[in-house]
Amino acid sequence: MLQEQYALLKKFIFGVDALLVAVSFAVAYMVRDYMVVGFLHPLPPLEQNLQLMIVVLPMWIMLLRAFGAYDSMREKGFGHIFWGVFEASLVATLACATAAYLLNMGILSRPFLLIFFGLASTTVMMEKLVIFLIMRKVWKTGVNQRVMLVVGSGPRALKFANVIESHPEWGVRILGFIDEPEMQGKAVGKGQVIGTFDDMAQILDENVVDEVVFIMPRQFFDRLDKYIGVCEKVGVKATIAVDFFDTAIAKPGIREIEGIPLLTFDSTPKDFVFLTLKRTLDIAFCTLGMIAISPIFLFIALAIKLTSKGPIFFSQVRVGLRGRPFRILKFRTMVVDAEARLAELRKQNELEGPAFKMKNDPRITAIGRFLRKTSLDELPQVLNVIAGDMSLVGPRPPLPAEVQRYERWQRRRLSMRPGMTCIHEVVARNNKDFNFWMKLDLEYIDNWCVALDLKIIARTFLTVVRGTGC
Repeated sequence: MLQEQYALLKKFIFGVDALLVAVSFAVAYMVRDYMVVGFLHPLPPLEQNLQLMIVVLPMWIMLLRAFGAYDSMREKGFGHIFWGVFEASLVATLACATAAYLLNMGILSRPFLLIFFGLASTTVMMEKLVIFLIMRKVWKTGVNQRVMLVVGSGPRALKFANVIESHPEWGVRILGFIDEPEMQGKAVGKGQVIGTFDDMAQILDENVVDEVVFIMPRQFFDRLDKYIGVCEKVGVKATIAVDFFDTAIAKPGIREIEGIPLLTFDSTPKDFVFLTLKRTLDIAFCTLGMIAISPIFLFIALAIKLTSKGPIFFSQVRVGLRGRPFRILKFRTMVVDAEARLAELRKQNELEGPAFKMKNDPRITAIGRFLRKTSLDELPQVLNVIAGDMSLVGPRPPLPAEVQRYERWQRRRLSMRPGMTCIHEVVARNNKDFNFWMKLDLEYIDNWCVALDLKIIARTFLTVVRGTGC
């Protein structure tokens, strides 16, 4: 298919998506209007809110585009498009909810927004699925087939060829491979080496090639500039495989700063939408929590003041995201000179590693023991969360002295914002193996998702209620 035809098809899809969102908006209004019973107030007439569509429709389409819903299905697959639609719809709905709150728009009630989100995301996903199934049949017939030339013939090139050959529905055909002269004629999967590096220009001149994929060993990088120039001169797309670094955890990504392309290897969660949602939940939960538990705050503060000398709060420097120092807040649970007495108690440490823990620590006050057992001493940290130094869930923030004694692999736990609670607080709270704590924190970072945070919060609440802390 010609580029002009593809551009026309894309505009048609934009129009269909806008129509589906508009219809979903109208249907959601009618369903919500039909639900006027008891606690649900009547909605204002739809005609009065049609101007809202002028904002909603382009915003939805722009978000769909930004989250990759219009990326090539041939290259990315339907799963990528599916999540792009879901994430864009979620962000658009949250934006509408924010507008409803700030502008006091009666039509954007919670039931309406839930129905609107469900209808819009589902219908757009179904449309993408239909397009994907149709295009897959078209690609299998060989129509609009793309031809690739692969530079390299080693194990990585063979793996790439096997992936392409196992997906005929992508409509991609490998013309052949090019490598050193001694590799001429070598079989690579179902293809073979059809020329040398110096033959690239001639091969591009004499054959139909849509894309050249460079899957070369790192020792050949000094030649890339020349060969990419050959592709550039004849207008053929050049792509470089970025799996030439054998990373166990970090995932490669491409970004751009003022026209400078950068290859990034990131070993922490980088999904902007869900990280933003995590931060939003932190602020919302902590703000509402501060209001709800303010009487408990006052009661604990009074109990501390009446039972021991010293301030109500305990402030201490801890290490946060990427090693940033900040002051953590807690209800004071120890005697005033607790820090000075730590050195004499260090030999009784029950943990294996730099952190200190002692079951019957003589520095803990009577009320402090109860606060620690119920984890209520951590409540003032909601202020640290609101300030952005901490999150509700994340690896617990260590002391600077502990970080100085970390082994190198343990420092990766600083790559995520520290939390009021963490996975080992609910899974292995009384386990004394420091390395086991570290491994749990790293597993949390590698497998992080919003659902995991909510599960840890729920289990932390149960721990507080049961008083199973120490």
